[in-house]
Amino acid sequence: MSAIAGLIHFDASAVDRDTLHRMQTLLTPYGRDAQHSWHRQNVGLIRTLLRTTAEDRLDQQPLWRGHEKLALVFDGRIDNRDELSEKLEIAPEKAALMADSELVYHACLRWETETPKHLLGDFALACWQPERQHLWLARDPLGMRPLYWYQRDDLVAFATMPKALFAIPGLTKAISEEQLHDYVCLIPMSGPETLYKDVYRVEPGQVVSLENGEMNAHFYHRFDPERELQLESDEAYVDAFREQFEQAVNRRLRSNGPIGAELSSGLDSSSVTATAAKLLAEHNQSLAAYTAMPREGFDGPVPQGRHADESLGAKALVRRFDNIEHIIIRTGDETPLDQLQEAVELLDRAPLNACNMAWWIAIRKDAAQRGIKVLLTGSMGNFSISYDGYPYLAWLVRKGRWLTLYKVYKELKQHQPTLRWRKLVRPCLSPLLPNFLWRLRESVQGRAFGLKKYSAINPDWSKKMGSQQRAKQADFDTSFQPAWQGRLQRIQAIHKTENGDYNALANAYGLEMRDPTADVRLIEFCLAVPESQYLGGGQFKWLLRRLMKDVLPPEILDVKTRGLQSADWPEQIDRAIPQIREELEKLKAHGSASDYLDIKGLEKALDDWPSNNALNSQEAELRYRIRMLRGLSVGRFIRYADEQNE
Repeated sequence: MSAIAGLIHFDASAVDRDTLHRMQTLLTPYGRDAQHSWHRQNVGLIRTLLRTTAEDRLDQQPLWRGHEKLALVFDGRIDNRDELSEKLEIAPEKAALMADSELVYHACLRWETETPKHLLGDFALACWQPERQHLWLARDPLGMRPLYWYQRDDLVAFATMPKALFAIPGLTKAISEEQLHDYVCLIPMSGPETLYKDVYRVEPGQVVSLENGEMNAHFYHRFDPERELQLESDEAYVDAFREQFEQAVNRRLRSNGPIGAELSSGLDSSSVTATAAKLLAEHNQSLAAYTAMPREGFDGPVPQGRHADESLGAKALVRRFDNIEHIIIRTGDETPLDQLQEAVELLDRAPLNACNMAWWIAIRKDAAQRGIKVLLTGSMGNFSISYDGYPYLAWLVRKGRWLTLYKVYKELKQHQPTLRWRKLVRPCLSPLLPNFLWRLRESVQGRAFGLKKYSAINPDWSKKMGSQQRAKQADFDTSFQPAWQGRLQRIQAIHKTENGDYNALANAYGLEMRDPTADVRLIEFCLAVPESQYLGGGQFKWLLRRLMKDVLPPEILDVKTRGLQSADWPEQIDRAIPQIREELEKLKAHGSASDYLDIKGLEKALDDWPSNNALNSQEAELRYRIRMLRGLSVGRFIRYADEQNE
C-alpha cells in the first residue's frame, strides 16, 4: 500500500519543492518503507510505500515515461493481475516482474479514464497527461483507499490524507460547519464535501477529472438494484456462493509476510478466518487470529441479547484448525481517551467509536511486532455474506404473498417452537408504515431515538442548522425505520460507507487491512441472490449458515446472543472520569467547541454517572458510550483542527 500526493500549477509556474517535501514528510508514516517524489516544471508527484506484497519490491513510483506523455501515482492492490495482463496482452513472465502500479500504468495508457472499470481490488490513483493538461483521480467502488483534493485559481493538489494538503501555503484546517454538524448527528457522508472547508474527497467508485481548468466527476461503478440471479436449486446458490467467497478470501492472501485476522464470535469474522485458514493450510501457511476481550475476570452486566466473552466461540473455531495461532488482546487498563489523540491525528478526523480504539490499535501494534503484513477483517459482511433477510418478511406482505409468508413462519417455528405470530408483526409491518406513524408508534412505546439521546450537538446549533431537515435531505431516517426493499437498502448503505481513512490508519502501524466481505464481485453476487435464499429453512442469514454449517462450531452457529465489543466500557469510562472532566474544561475554554457541542449536557451526564448495575440499559449506552464518547471525540477533533498547520 502507498500514500500518494501531487501538486499541479496550471499557470506553468514551477512547483515549490519545499511544499512537496513537507507533503512527503507528512505522508511518510503511512508508507514507511520507501519515499520518492518526482517533479517536472509545473508538476510534482509523491509516493510513500508500505510493502505488503512480493511485487511491491518492484515498485518504482512515481511513474513517468516522457515518450508516453503520462505520469502516474497509484495506491492499492490489484487482485486481477492475470486477467488484467491478458487484456493488456502482457506475457505472464513479463507481468510477473511488474509491480501492481506498473500494470495500472499500462492500463491507463490503453483506457485512460475507463481504466478503473478494468481493475479489481482496493485502490486510489492519480494520472497526469501534460500535453492535454489533464489530471484525473479515481477510487475503487468500495472506497477502501482514501483520496482527497483541493483546487484554487491555477493550482490543484491531491493526497491520500488531508494533512498533506495542509502543507500548501494558504490552506488551513478550517472546519466545514455543515459537515461537522452531520458528523455529530451521525448523518452519513454523501457527496464530495469533507470536514474541512475547500478539501474534497473522491467518492467511492468515482472518477474526478480536471482538463483545461474544468472539473468534472462521474461514477464509473454503481451496484444494480434490479439484477437478480436465478439458479436451478437452493444447493446451486450455496455452491456458487462458496466459489465467490473463497475467491474473495484467496484474492486477499497475496502477502510478503505473515497474515492475521480479526476473530470475534460473529459469523462474518469467523467465516473469513475459517476460510483463510483452510486456504493457507493448502500451502502449509499459518494464520494469527486476534480476539479482543474485556479485562481478565470481567463479569459486569451486559444488555439483554448480548454476550461479553467472545473468546468462547473464537476458541471453539480455532480448535478446528491446526494452523491458527489464537491471540487474545485485553486492554483492561486503558481508557477511551488514551488513544484518542493518536487516532485523531492519524485519521484527520474524529473516530466514531472511541471506546473501541484501544483494542483496535492494540491488535495492529501487536500484529506489526510479529511481522504480520496483512490483517483480514469482515466489516462489510452485513451487506454481503451475512445479510439476514429480515426485509423479505415485509416484502412478502407488500406483494401479498400470504402462502409464502405462512410457509416462512412455519419453518421459523420449527427452529423456534415458542415463536408466535405477534413476534413477526413488527418486522412484517413496520417497514410499510408511513414514516410519521412509525415515529409516533416508537415514541408511544418509548423506543424513539431522538437526536438529543445519541448526539452531543449543542441544541442551539442544531436549531440553527436545521438538523431534521438536513437529515431528511440526506435521506437519513433518525427514527431508524426498517426498510422492505432489502437489496436497495444494502446498496444505499454501501454507498454511504466511508472505509478509506481507517485503512490508511492501519498502514501507519505497518500493515494492510483487507476485507474479503467488501470484494466487489462478491457483493455483486450477494446482492443478486434472491431474498428467499437469506431467509429460508427456518433461519435468518440462511445462505451463510448453509455454507458454513460443517465448518463453524455450534458455539458460533447456534448462539442466540450477539457479541458486545468493549463490553467493559462502563469500567473504562469510570476510570476516565478525571480525564473526561479535564477534557470538558479544555472544551469550555476553547473558542468554538462549546458552540458546537452540548458541554453542559455532557457535564450533567458525568455528574449523573450511575452505578454499575444501571449501565446495561439501552438508555445508558446511548447517553454514555455513544453521546458522551462521540462528543468527546468530536471535541478533540475540533481542537486538532484549530492547531497550526504542520
